[in-house]
This record gives sequence, C-alpha cells and structure tokens, in this order.
Amino acid sequence: MDTAEQELDVVPPAVLSLSNCPGTTPGKPQSKNQLKKQRKLAEFADLRKLRREREREKKKQKRREAKEQGLPVRVGPSRKELKKRQAAEGQPGLCVAIDLDYDDLMQERDISKCVKQCLRIYTINRRSAQPGKLHFTGIRRDGHIHSSFKKNDGWENWHVEYHFDRRHTDVFDTSKLVYLTCESDQVLDKLQSDCTYVIGGLVDHNHFKGLCHSRATEAGLATARLPLSEHVDMKTRAVLSTYHVFELLIKVAAGQDWTSAILDTIPLRKGAKAKTTNGKEVPEEQALDQEQKLEQTEERPEDELKNTSIAAIEPETKLDSFDS
Repeated sequence: MDTAEQELDVVPPAVLSLSNCPGTTPGKPQSKNQLKKQRKLAEFADLRKLRREREREKKKQKRREAKEQGLPVRVGPSRKELKKRQAAEGQPGLCVAIDLDYDDLMQERDISKCVKQCLRIYTINRRSAQPGKLHFTGIRRDGHIHSSFKKNDGWENWHVEYHFDRRHTDVFDTSKLVYLTCESDQVLDKLQSDCTYVIGGLVDHNHFKGLCHSRATEAGLATARLPLSEHVDMKTRAVLSTYHVFELLIKVAAGQDWTSAILDTIPLRKGAKAKTTNGKEVPEEQALDQEQKLEQTEERPEDELKNTSIAAIEPETKLDSFDS
C-alpha cells in the first residue's frame, strides 16, 4: 500500500457539538421576557458607575449643607482618620481575622450575605472609639467571594488587610490564634492583646454544622466560645451573625463588660436578660431599660408589623461558627 492510499484510510476525528453529541437536545430559543430581562441587566450594569457618582455628589452636597448649618458632617471617622488613630496607638489593640475560605460551600445568595456582613464589620470597626486590626483571610483570587467584593466600589481602599489565597494559618503564628466556635469547651472570658481571634465567615444555615470547629482542631488551633449563656438568658437560640460577634469583641476590647456588651448587641427579639453574678442583682436601671425596650417591641401594633419591610423582620443568618 502506497503513501497516498494510507492517507485516504485515515479518518479525521469527529468534532462534538450540541447538534451531534449523544444525550443532548437542541436549546430552545429565548422568550421575549428572557431577552427583556437580559437587556435590563446589561443596562443596569452600564449605569452602575453613573449612579455611584450621583450618590457621591449627593453626599458631598449634604456634607456642605451640614457644615454651613453647623451640624456634624460625619457619623464616624474617615478612613484617613482611622489610619492615623491606629498608627498613633502605641500598644496593639484587638486583632480579628475573618476566615473566608468557604468559597465553594456557599450559594450565591449566601456569598452576597457574607460580603455584606464583612462590609458591616468594616463600618463597625471604623466607627469604634478603639478600632482594631482587621484581616480578611482565605479569599480565593477571582473566586465567588472576590467577585462579590468587586461589586462594591472602592472596596480596595478599605482599611483592611486582604489576604488572597492565604489562610489565617499562613499569615499568623498558629500558637497565637483562637478560633471562635460554639462547639469549643473553652469559654472566652478575657481578651488577650497578643492573640488573633478568627471568626468563620461561613453562611450555610447550619448545613455544615461543626465544620469550622473541625477545621480548627485539625489545624491544631486553640478554640473558644463566647460567654453568652454565662451572662444572659435568652428566649430563643443564641445564633449570632458575623458582625454581631465582631461588635461584641470590639465593645469588650474597649472596656465594656460582657453583660452590657451582649445586651447592647443582641437583637431585642431574642429577649435577652442579664443573669445575676456572684449573688449580686442586675443593676436596676439596666434591667428596667431592657424591660422597657422589650415591652415596646411586643406592643407594636399589627398594622405597623404588616407595613414593616421584609428585610427588617428577616431572621438572622445562621453561622455555624457563631452558635453558642
């Protein structure tokens, strides 16, 4: 057989496509409503930057008007003021790392909630009288969480240490790490200035219960739980969101006692009441204040509750690492 006959016998491999691939059916053409939604989403993305610029101009105008009227311009310090204040402090303050190495375990809506809580944490820290050092660890570059961060204009300028593709065990001394998890037998009764406290950023509605604790113990890290049951009694389960845990740490680091910090942070619908400590009664003013707040919440008329937005009465996000 000559060379020409051999070339004729060689059959090129078939190229698979949706039309000839077995087990597939041709796609249906998109409906008018689907095409309309796609056009609206594209227009919304194109006009996002323009809307952001208009919002900034409105804020600047409000600040100018407030300044002319002698009113306070800002609710909290700016990023520059935060950096100056932290640089001026001689002793290191509270150091917290948010563990975001759960990119593939959360759905899209849960990832969005997780990033929003990170934004809330940054705001709480910036407005605190004694802000701490904040780290976001375990962010997978170009992952789902990273993409969700990119939707917030100016996120790169936040006074936060971002650690891409690096977990908290790669950034800090493991002997100085304390992972906050509800399954721990150790109670966090006092904050140590030389320790870094890790909060798991897993929003899973308890689908992966105990995962944060198991990861921490496998890595040989110390664990601890918040002293909620030691200081307050609650009508409901003690499930706290990410920013509530961070807010508690910030308040305690600033010198506030655990009982008052918990009562000031936990939502009123949980019905938290302070316990007696060392045989002493709870201060009367504090107890009356809490009771009045609870009565006001319980006595809200039904019409007012019906008119309340869904976001205002939506249950808290259940985080595996923050249950107590």
